[in-house]
Amino acid sequence: MFKIKKSGNFIFLALVLIHLIPIWAFDYFPSQDGPAHIENASVIRNYHHPDGSILRTYYTFNNKFTPTWFGHLILVGLMYIVPAVIAEKIFLTLYIILFPISVRYALSAMRSDNSFLAYMSFPFIYNYTLNLGFYSFCLSLSLYFFMVGYWLKNQDHFNFQKILILTFLSILLYFFHVVSLAMAYLGIAILTIWQVSLDFICDGHSIKSRCTKLWKILSRRALTVFIAFLPTLILLMIFMQPRGTKIKLSRSFGETLYMLRDLLQIEALVSFQRPEFWLSLALGIVFWAIFLYIAISKTVHRQFDRADGILFVISAYVLIFMLSPEGIGKFGIITPRLNLYPFFVLLIWFGAYPYHEIVKRTIILVAIAITLTSWGFLMTKYAELNDYMEEYLSGQELIQPNSTLLPISFSSNGFSPDGKTLAYKAKPFLHTSGYIAAEKNVVEFTNYEAGEFDWFPMVFREELNPYLHIAIDYYGLEEEPPRIEFLTYPERTGGQVDYVLVWAVQEHQLNLEATRSIFRQIEEGFRLIYTSPRYGMMKLYQRKDP
Repeated sequence: MFKIKKSGNFIFLALVLIHLIPIWAFDYFPSQDGPAHIENASVIRNYHHPDGSILRTYYTFNNKFTPTWFGHLILVGLMYIVPAVIAEKIFLTLYIILFPISVRYALSAMRSDNSFLAYMSFPFIYNYTLNLGFYSFCLSLSLYFFMVGYWLKNQDHFNFQKILILTFLSILLYFFHVVSLAMAYLGIAILTIWQVSLDFICDGHSIKSRCTKLWKILSRRALTVFIAFLPTLILLMIFMQPRGTKIKLSRSFGETLYMLRDLLQIEALVSFQRPEFWLSLALGIVFWAIFLYIAISKTVHRQFDRADGILFVISAYVLIFMLSPEGIGKFGIITPRLNLYPFFVLLIWFGAYPYHEIVKRTIILVAIAITLTSWGFLMTKYAELNDYMEEYLSGQELIQPNSTLLPISFSSNGFSPDGKTLAYKAKPFLHTSGYIAAEKNVVEFTNYEAGEFDWFPMVFREELNPYLHIAIDYYGLEEEPPRIEFLTYPERTGGQVDYVLVWAVQEHQLNLEATRSIFRQIEEGFRLIYTSPRYGMMKLYQRKDP
């Protein structure tokens, strides 16, 4: 038995290490928003440096209370030790190591002999949100499992010390991402109500006696949790209340069916190409097969217990996913995040029940097969995307420090010379210029954190904000082609556009009015100083009168 357990631990550790290879094997991690996070951490790090005058001219610190500081501060701290690109790799390494360990920890709260189910967590590591570059959110997924697991382990015997630990985990989760915090709160609240109801109903005394004991039941289960979460709830109210964010929900019946399809096949695991769809579908089938295996077994043997309260949590998560808007105000891409949680809590529910040895081995083998197939695909895709990212960044040495850069992307998904789209959903070239900004200490005008949102530490000064003064409408900078007016930006704002980087113009875009406008402005005010040698997809222009 010891040898089997030791062998299982070795395989588990090997899979963790294998999942670190895509981070460290290539120069860059090809995510959509990741470079922007690196860029803004670099802005914070260099803001008061003597060589950072350009940063102080265009940026200011956000004076609103925001929980997004923590991930940035970790990156800032790492940047004092290692270069920005290495800091990103270390941050991602922390996530990759913690995620499967946190799942294993939560499963141990259900049954100690079901840690093998943690193998099913590996296909979730490189999910769509990670490839979108939602770094803090991804790290919050580990904290979600740690906090829910800690509550599950201690729900029947909380003391002052354990309440403090739960409070700490709650605050920590808040400072990484409020979505994971809200889902953890909802799950714990539902399970607390479930446990209180069972304690009340299953008490063998009279109704009057049970009502007398209700306060004791509530104080033992509900009040302790409320006390533990109260400091974080106060922080959450301070953050959310002043914003008055409007939530718009408009979804047709057909779109609702698509949402259901996305849920059943775990669409949140698809980022780049069609093979990922088949892998996510295969994993979805495994989940639903295990669900049916347990459900049928419990029905036949009539073995229903307290752990089945988790089914109410699953139902609530599914309902929230199905009814959720695509975005809340300017905060978009909500549903891919919510797509993950039903499977997370379903996995915890799986951990409450015994399995035949053959079933265990089958689950492990299938999970490993899906994991390694997905890993092999990602290695190939990341290698391909890195070739194009190197092309995008190849001329950055010509950009002088303390200058400004306007990146213009005509294809943020990327395309190969034969016209094949490089990325199906994620847009790895949307914010690649963030690496240039972090490396060269320049201000780049597609820094969406500083321009579009007030949820991040740094914001553009309003009088110079390119999202207000260069984009023709608020999202004009990120359209394909962008709709922008940058030639007159200096006259209107007192700012300056020193460099323009043009990426991946497509043949069918050349005759569009937005494209013609861009090149008219470039021809009038800028000169070509560099064309990338391999595919010629990146062109760098410098202002004519530097």
